[in-house]
Amino acid sequence: MRTVYLFDPQLQGAGGHYLNHDAQLVRELVRRNLPVKLYGRVGCTVSCEGLPVEPLFQKDIFTEVAVDAQVWAIENFHLVNEGFFADLNRLPLEQFTADDLLYFPNLLQNQLYAVARWLSRIPAERRPAVGIMLRYLNHAMDYVQARANKELIALYYRYAAQRLLAVQPRSRICADTRELAQAYTEITGLPVLELPNPMDVSLLIAETPVREGRLAPLVVYQGHTSPLRGFHFLPEVIERCAQLHPRPRFLIQIQNLENTPKMGLADFVQRLERMQGPHVELVYGPLEMAAYYDMLRRADVVLLPYSPSFYGHGSSGVFTEAASVGKVVVVSPGTVPARQGREGDLGVVAAQTWEPAAMAEAVAQALQQLPALQAKAQAGAPAYRAEQCAAVLWDRVFAELPAGESPRRALLHAFPL
Repeated sequence: MRTVYLFDPQLQGAGGHYLNHDAQLVRELVRRNLPVKLYGRVGCTVSCEGLPVEPLFQKDIFTEVAVDAQVWAIENFHLVNEGFFADLNRLPLEQFTADDLLYFPNLLQNQLYAVARWLSRIPAERRPAVGIMLRYLNHAMDYVQARANKELIALYYRYAAQRLLAVQPRSRICADTRELAQAYTEITGLPVLELPNPMDVSLLIAETPVREGRLAPLVVYQGHTSPLRGFHFLPEVIERCAQLHPRPRFLIQIQNLENTPKMGLADFVQRLERMQGPHVELVYGPLEMAAYYDMLRRADVVLLPYSPSFYGHGSSGVFTEAASVGKVVVVSPGTVPARQGREGDLGVVAAQTWEPAAMAEAVAQALQQLPALQAKAQAGAPAYRAEQCAAVLWDRVFAELPAGESPRRALLHAFPL
């Protein structure tokens, strides 16, 4: 394999999960002495493992352009794919060969068809292998469930994925959880490769501070501000935990304050702001990497009150980070983090139901059993890191997508007789 091209339209800000994820992919490729090029959003302000991020993509993958509530899925599919196609078309086609690999770590149906169209412009004998990670079952999101004709999204996934394979048989649709792989296999009718979600931050927070005995335990909520992540549960959880002895402290990141009104979260933000004091600290906006990971480093308990309707199949970068460094985590029932915590024998407490009272009860349970759970979390972290790592991801991708096969041989490899 000559060069690995990473295309991440989500890579823009000054830190967070996308940068951490991509950095680990790049680091492992460099360790293997493989040339790598990384493309991100126009205006990207970061480098990745010293590798410059080449600006290419104009839009976030979740950008919507539809204006008609009845045909919104059709409008988004055609117009957003057209824009993504235009972005890819700015690249010189002559730079790609059949020995290369193109890997897209974050796409939806609204970009998937553009990849197939763009690949068809490269002569068949020079088309690189392609891996595309689908990590969001977006038509299962709560806000989409209320929309008309939402069923079109699954059909568009199927159409675009099958067009991709027709253009390049050395393509693989990938997913980073068992549940997502099964769902996308059923949707597309194609084999889906399950990959890990590399988010190991152990090198960044290698020295976990020892909490002073006079300080109450710290519960941390961080990452994207969204109802899907149970942000609206936080005020009631904090109120209920105020009755505990010792009373825990809460450190909460409000990452995207400007979007909270349209997500129905403005009232919950105001409640949290009224709670600020010795037991509640709020931090605002996207954080620099050092500040973000310092939150995780300080945490005694990481709180993930995530919606089972979405995280019952989707991965969580915050959970992967926390589990990889041996943190105690409180999670919602029926979610991928709950399943991974159980199977990995990690320091994870799952609430009985997805509601604030049950989440507060789970926090209380975690705090009551904190020393034992911390020991369990630390003991399970090495095995968890060994599986959720970039080395395993690339091993699986390269095994599925060997370099330079003929189109007929590649088709037989994708669908063995």
